[in-house]
Amino acid sequence: MTYVLSDIHGNSRRFQSILSQIDLQPEDTLYILGDIIDRFPDGGRLLRQIMKMSNVKVLLGNHELMMLDALRPEKPAEMLSTRNLWLWYDNGGEVTHRYLKHLRKTDRTSLLEYVASLPLFFDVEVNGRKYKLSDHNSS
Repeated sequence: MTYVLSDIHGNSRRFQSILSQIDLQPEDTLYILGDIIDRFPDGGRLLRQIMKMSNVKVLLGNHELMMLDALRPEKPAEMLSTRNLWLWYDNGGEVTHRYLKHLRKTDRTSLLEYVASLPLFFDVEVNGRKYKLSDHNSS
């Protein structure tokens, strides 16, 4: 079975409820169209959980992109873009940033590298029909 969802926004209770409802099996595929983080406090933990789930495929959402823009993972963690940081905070990113600050550097780096590697879209086929899944206006 193929499932698609988006906009978890750090709400662990809602995400776990959805997983229970769909009864995700190892042979199933769950596509998450980004926005795992921000607004609710569990975005970072959910992202780390999802990173370990082999049957879950994730797109780069606009909230993950705001995080990358604010933290600039190619530079030391202390080097923040003030404008991008405030844009991220205005969209609920402060709770995620607080979580990231408490991670070990290796875990934070791993998480940011994972997010930076996420695609902008997936081309999928379900029951002979082709779909393009995206969180952005991309092609």
